[in-house]
Formats: sequence, structure tokens, C-alpha cells
Amino acid sequence: MTARLEALGASCLVAIRDESITYLTGYTTMTWKMYSRPVVAVLATDGRLMVLTAETEADSARLRIPGAEVRAYVELEPVTEGMGLPDGRIQFAPHAVRVLAEMIEEAGPGQIAVDSLDAAWPPIGQLTRLIPGLDGRTTDASELVWSLRLRKSAWELDRMREAAAVLDRAYARLREQLRPGMTERDIARRFSIAQLEEGAHEVGPHAVVAGVDRGLFGFPTDRVWDADDLLYLDGAAIVDGYWSDYCRTFAARSPRSVERDGYARARAALEEGVGSRPVGRTAGDLGLTMAAALDIAPGDVGFGRFGHGIGLHVPEPPSLHGDDPTPLEDGFTLCVEPAVEHAGLNFVVEEEHVLGAAGFERLSPPAPTDILVV
Repeated sequence: MTARLEALGASCLVAIRDESITYLTGYTTMTWKMYSRPVVAVLATDGRLMVLTAETEADSARLRIPGAEVRAYVELEPVTEGMGLPDGRIQFAPHAVRVLAEMIEEAGPGQIAVDSLDAAWPPIGQLTRLIPGLDGRTTDASELVWSLRLRKSAWELDRMREAAAVLDRAYARLREQLRPGMTERDIARRFSIAQLEEGAHEVGPHAVVAGVDRGLFGFPTDRVWDADDLLYLDGAAIVDGYWSDYCRTFAARSPRSVERDGYARARAALEEGVGSRPVGRTAGDLGLTMAAALDIAPGDVGFGRFGHGIGLHVPEPPSLHGDDPTPLEDGFTLCVEPAVEHAGLNFVVEEEHVLGAAGFERLSPPAPTDILVV
């Protein structure tokens, strides 16, 4: 990465996005679920890694990021009009910005490469815009960062395999507990506990939907799982910051023929997709392969695509959609996720794969061949 920064004429890379900080440092923190105390990583072209945290978190950063220079801030300071800091009249961000400015100055002269500079979405802090004197020196480093993040190292793949194995064990544990009459919230609670007890460091957002005749996204509710309905679960166990992501469909009775048919359509599209050769193809080509197998367009189902990248977040690029021109390359990790609405019911199957010379290599367990009966 430092060689690429030098080629850009940059003195350093500034990362404020959570997963980019983890990529540079290996550090994860619950602070990212709050917004009052910024965490920033600065990688200088000479190889120095500097990390900015609140004083109360500095010890943790020093312990968990060996070799990094950890700088801290602690003062709450007034917020003035025009700073773009809406959450309170005094905040930690102004002090954090002053320390960040010192870190950037120490990195040396040159361009300042900023991951996700001026991003409209997703919401990413733009602290460098509060540093005086950087006008004309900042450049967006998003393409540089993604060009590296998309190709996973052996260590990253090991973490992803472990996260997928954790989720597999959690599904098995939960399956023993599932009973009609439970609410979505109760199932979600048990699912979260199962993931943590099976080794997840964090539990990512997950879906629990009782009755697949409606959209499959959204927070679990007090809706009761009726024995006549199918139950859809989509989990995301996280290990060392790396995500798993694959779903299961359950029934409390023998699945009806129309339900088997719908599930089989999605399962056949999965086989069609992962049975193809990714070399020399694009994400769009893979999306079109599954669209043809299903005989639908991605927009005909609520997900809007047939899979996505995965790693330090879900989703990551690329999108398995006919319009995505991203070339598929060795080391890319994908959630292959064909979905179809069949007879008014939603069916999804999903597997995680890494691309290699031999084609698709599964990171997660195989998707079940049929709806799971409890």
C-alpha cells in the first residue's frame, strides 16, 4: 500500500471508515457503534502507522495494535457554526481534529490520500475537512483502498472460514430450539446468543422473518411464528472484524410442493452460478447467469441483485447484477445469493465463495438442498 501511496504523490493515507481502520490495523471496537469519539488511522508512506483514539481507549489500542503510534484526545470543546458537527454544543471532535492535523503534518509534505473523501453514502466522517490548510492537498483514496481490500489474504480467508463455521454451529444449535409459537424477537435473541456462545466476537445484523410472503429485511418484531408459515433466517457472525453471511429457511411441517419448487428454483440458480468459470468474466456476467437460470431480472425481487462481496463488512463490492462491470479476479470473496418470488413467497439460498484458479471455492457450508424441517 505504501508503494501505491508514493505513486500517488501522497505522504499518507487517512482512514476514518470503520472497516478500513480494521484493514490497516486489525483493530475493532464497540466505539464504532457510537459517534461521539472518533477513531482514525494514518498510514505514512515511510511505513509508520499512527492511530488516533480517545484517551479512554488509548490503552486498548496500544495493547492490540503492536508497533502503532497511538495519539489521544480528551477535551470537550465548543462547536461553532459551519463545522458540520450537529450533535451537541460541545464535542470531542474539535480536539480530535487538532491532534489529527499534527499526525498528518508529521507524515510529511505531499498529497493527503483520504479513504472515502466527501462520500455522500455511506455516512463516513469527513474530519480532514475541518483541518485548516489542506485545501488542494486531499485526494480520494477509495479506489486504492478497495483495489486491495477486494483481494483477501490467506489470513483474511482463515478468519472468514472461522466466522462461517461459527454461524453454521449457531444454526445447528438454534434449530434444536426452534418451535412454532415463538416470536421473531425471541428467535433473534436465541440466535444472537447461539452465535456468541459458538465463538462470534460480534453478532452482525440478522434477519428473522416468520412468514416469507413479505419482505425479508427489517428488525425482528413480535410477530409469532405460526406452524403453517415458513421461517427465514439470515445470520452474520463476525470474527476479528470479518463477516459471515448466509441464510436458512425452516418449516415446522413437511414443506408443500409449491414451497419446494420455489426453493428449488433458487437452489438451481446457485448451482448454475458457482458452476460457471469466473476467470475472464465480470460480476455482471455472473449476475446474468443466475438471472437467466431464474428467468427473472434482479429488480423483480426485493434484494435487487443476486449476491455481493463480503469481508470486513456486508455487503462489499461488487454486486452480482448485470450492470456491474467489475472483473472477477483471484482472491475476491462473494456471497452468491439467488433470490426468487415464487407463488407469492420469497426464497433465497446463499453461499460464501472465494475465487481462485480452479473457480469457486466454498468458504461456508453448502446451502441445504431443501427447506429444513424442525
